[in-house]
Amino acid sequence: MKRSKLILESSDLSLYKMMLRVFSEYCSNTPCTGVDKMFDTLVDGGAKILPSDKLALEILNHVFGGSESPGAQIHKLLNIRFADLPASIRPRIKPGRKALVANWTVGDVISDKVMNLIDWSGGKKGFWSDVHGNKQSVIDVTFGS
Repeated sequence: MKRSKLILESSDLSLYKMMLRVFSEYCSNTPCTGVDKMFDTLVDGGAKILPSDKLALEILNHVFGGSESPGAQIHKLLNIRFADLPASIRPRIKPGRKALVANWTVGDVISDKVMNLIDWSGGKKGFWSDVHGNKQSVIDVTFGS
């Protein structure tokens, strides 16, 4: 049990390092865009601003783990919605008879944007929900489970 927790923490740290690299490179090449404030929050908050949910971490890893330029990665973070993600990592819930794309809820804010997976405000952790903010469990779409 402890071993798997250490592996999860190390993957969180590698994602955090990727985000630091992308944000710092973007801010140095394109100053005065407002992303500087996000970078400051990222540095001040540390890895604890990342979500603890496994699927949310996979989504962020998809955004920052690619070979695109930092500008393309920041653009993807700010503008991509959960419905636009590849089917393998698209969060789905099944509140009734049909599956729907999930939303991410933090406090009173219900969102379908990837950028809201990160805890920019500090202290509030989010969860997967329906469009009304009711907590839902995400359908596991991995093979072999």
